[in-house]
Amino acid sequence: MFNKVYVPIDNTDISDRVLNEAIDLVKSTGAKLRVTHVVNLEQITFGVELIGVAELKEALVNIGNNLLDGVKTKLQESGVTGEVKLIENFGSDIATLIVDDAKEFGADLFVLGSHHLGSFSHFITGGIAEDISQDSDIPILLITKHKE
Repeated sequence: MFNKVYVPIDNTDISDRVLNEAIDLVKSTGAKLRVTHVVNLEQITFGVELIGVAELKEALVNIGNNLLDGVKTKLQESGVTGEVKLIENFGSDIATLIVDDAKEFGADLFVLGSHHLGSFSHFITGGIAEDISQDSDIPILLITKHKE
């Protein structure tokens, strides 16, 4: 039985599906839930103060917080108690940040989404889910976006 479920999400449609599956799982098992979102600020932190950098950072963090506010609402409507957490990334490996946070939470299951971007896109961008699977021994429930 899984007692602590960890769900990293982003602003994509597959994340809605991942969150729904995680909610169903914790409702049926009574597990604790942590939903996280990583705001990638690496692109705007070049070690120089540029005009608008603070405003851009604030905008990106606000987008992340709005996403997590929606998650809080969905959890309340579903009758599920869970933590939500925003992680700001300033250049670290995203999968490593997620795995470290999951370990700190004591997670014993990841619920992850896979975007199925295609082999060329995967080669260029990599895959966070794949990186997590290589960096962690925590079991993974992988939710995929199937073709219509």
